[in-house]
Amino acid sequence: MQERSLYPLWLVSFSQLLTMLIWFNYSAILPSVKEEWGLTSGNAGIILSSFQCGYLVSVLILGHLSDRYNPRIIFILSAIVSGIGGVMFGLFANGFWSGLLYRFIAGIGLGGIYVPGLKYLSGLYPPHTRGKIFGIYVGALVVGSGGSLLISSPLISFFGWRIVVIITSIGAFLAAAMMLRYRVDPPISPPTSVTSLKWKSFKPIFLNKKLVRMNLAYAGHMWELYAFWGWVGPFMVYVSLSRGYDIIQAQQLGNFWAGIFVVIGAIGTWLGGQISDIKGRIPALKPLLFIGLFCSLGFGWLSSSLLPITILIGIIYGITVVGDSPIYSVAISELSATNSVGLALGIQQVLGYSVTIISPSIFGYILNISPNEKVGWGLAFSILALGPLLSLLVLRKNVQRKSIQKKLFEI
Repeated sequence: MQERSLYPLWLVSFSQLLTMLIWFNYSAILPSVKEEWGLTSGNAGIILSSFQCGYLVSVLILGHLSDRYNPRIIFILSAIVSGIGGVMFGLFANGFWSGLLYRFIAGIGLGGIYVPGLKYLSGLYPPHTRGKIFGIYVGALVVGSGGSLLISSPLISFFGWRIVVIITSIGAFLAAAMMLRYRVDPPISPPTSVTSLKWKSFKPIFLNKKLVRMNLAYAGHMWELYAFWGWVGPFMVYVSLSRGYDIIQAQQLGNFWAGIFVVIGAIGTWLGGQISDIKGRIPALKPLLFIGLFCSLGFGWLSSSLLPITILIGIIYGITVVGDSPIYSVAISELSATNSVGLALGIQQVLGYSVTIISPSIFGYILNISPNEKVGWGLAFSILALGPLLSLLVLRKNVQRKSIQKKLFEI
């Protein structure tokens, strides 16, 4: 593959990165919003989950449509919707219900970014390179998600949380413009073949036991990942507050380190994708899940430990918790028929993100009912270990890797 042929990958990856700045801009300003609006940790977690709920509303439909229509156009329109939702939150949100609404709208838009982007790339690049390709693409998602935390840390004290949200939302409009200007598209199935979601569309996917098991493993992965990403910022702010910083300083320092923990996960997605091309999908998944499980059990209890220890474990956690993400998507694309890759990836996203509606809210609920905040953080992060544990149980059978032209794994 010539170097210039990687241009579509870098373009769609960077466009996704700009749009994904919206995903955790709420987490970056959560301590300020929580105090200003008088939110409980439980209510703050519900707003966090509302974004995932909006994502779920659109991801299956838009994933299916990306099999029949140009995924690049779906990407463009979705980026515009997500940008509108993000900017409206920054301009008009003034309490629990309005915050819930605008985050929900932003989530609807983001539902048309990740899967159509994967569909776009899977139509341009051959299967034996998709671990690398998807690893880079998911890495852009990771950098974009953590980028809002990093951007917020120096800006929030100067401009306030509303300007920070607007700044991290307008990138979606730039992403839409970039993708509109680039007009290279993969082959698309005729829209007249199947345009509605019927049982015959779903049946081959739900009857494929390998797909079902991979989706269950993905759900376990998502239980851990998005609660970690959503709450690591507030946790690091708490860690900073416990060391005597004022609220502004704590938000700057906490969001900086949380952003590092998220962004550094791009190294994990790149390595995970590369290793899965060489060793096989399941052998690459298992060690990442094991490390993530132990990090979940221990990380939340480190709030009063030496800061370098908390940071070191946070970095390891950040790399491993997302390092397996591209591997699931590659596996789904390989196990699905060519004309149903978008739908299969959409189903994967629905199952995975259904879990992400629950886990951040449970995390916040545990914080609410715990006898003190220090214990609450420890217990809440420990609950996340249930995710990788489920994934490991689902993938417990040994897998023999076969040639790339044949099945890449047996599960």
